[in-house]
Amino acid sequence: MREVQAGQICAIGPRLLKKCSGQRFDLQLRLVDVFTLLVGSVRSHLGAQWPRRKVTAQSPLLICLCALVTLLAVSSRAYGQAISPEGLFRRARAASRENNYDQAEKLYRQILAIDSEILPARVNLGLACYWQHKSREAVSELQKALRVSPQEFSALLFSGLAYIDLGQYDRAQKALEQARQVSDSDPLLFWALGSLAMIHNDANTAVPLLERCTRLDPNNVRCVWLLGTACAILAYSGEQKPKVPGDYALRVEQQRQPASALFHVLKGDVLAARKLTSEALAEYQRGLQSDPHWPDIHLLIGSLLGIMGQWEEALAELKIQLQNYPDDTRAMVEIGSVYCRAGDYQTAIPILERAVARDRDSYEANQRLGQAYVALGKDALAVPHLERATRLNPDKSNPFYLLYRAHRALKQPEKAARALEQFERVRTRDLKNRR
Repeated sequence: MREVQAGQICAIGPRLLKKCSGQRFDLQLRLVDVFTLLVGSVRSHLGAQWPRRKVTAQSPLLICLCALVTLLAVSSRAYGQAISPEGLFRRARAASRENNYDQAEKLYRQILAIDSEILPARVNLGLACYWQHKSREAVSELQKALRVSPQEFSALLFSGLAYIDLGQYDRAQKALEQARQVSDSDPLLFWALGSLAMIHNDANTAVPLLERCTRLDPNNVRCVWLLGTACAILAYSGEQKPKVPGDYALRVEQQRQPASALFHVLKGDVLAARKLTSEALAEYQRGLQSDPHWPDIHLLIGSLLGIMGQWEEALAELKIQLQNYPDDTRAMVEIGSVYCRAGDYQTAIPILERAVARDRDSYEANQRLGQAYVALGKDALAVPHLERATRLNPDKSNPFYLLYRAHRALKQPEKAARALEQFERVRTRDLKNRR
């Protein structure tokens, strides 16, 4: 777990030390009060003999005095240690190193209860929340840190990662780009930027970002997987070829771990890119057997089952994905796509609307939602989503054809003719590329 170093807590200055000392001094005053009452009680008991009575080593008064002094010293020292921010910081970092993020979170909250302006504790509290999958709490704490220090790299990076988990991709992109301006040598940053590009099916943008990640951290398994997927998509499409072969990551992983989940998933990605759906599904299922917790494995399997027309099996897998990751817009789009393929457009619309609300720049979500509206005769509602889909991916012909249908139904012949012309242009180019 990345954290702000404990040494940086020295920046809190004497303000916190004064506050801690003041609390310890309050305890001392309470003990002195007890001592004063005891002496007063003894004095009252001895009466006139008080100033003249000889105090010996066995005197009850001397014993009480010694006990109180010892208690005062020990209690003061123990109390000071208990609230020491340095001590709490060391304990919190130790808990984080042991992956005990729940305990780390509690300790950082104790530090902030002493002084809410301690920036290192605020940042590390956000990180502890993130690693516990408390993405909303992580964003809240990290944004508080960024209001104090807008260039805090860890706060920017993990804000972006938390926003990805929440499906708030626009905010994630903004935070990660700001982090990149602060430092461009962190592999996790480039993995996150590459992941965002892949979420939007932009493999060309993803490849150089993920290549940078693998150079900085060759052992990042997720990055190797995503890079292999991106290369497979580009290698088996008519678009621009990547700088490395489509199956490069597959060959690398086969040499390292020929029976690993990563190998099977990468092989499935290559087969899926080659439109060998049944073979790809078999590889994904082998990957699931090797590692039931492989990220997005249910999304991958559900997507292929949907393409194969196995609606119920597809929905079962995709709902597991959405249960594990409630904010995953990709799973929402895939579920909506399955309903659309099955002709159940009425059921598809609510979940596709939810996906578009979370990610306005999702081509698939806008295109599918527009398709569902057209199928139900709600053409006026379809038009803005289909127009947005054509702007997001002008190389796809289907949204133009749906726009043509919608404009024709709305009795807008000029717009319908323009959409049909664009559809034929893109379709003709696609046919030439396939030859």
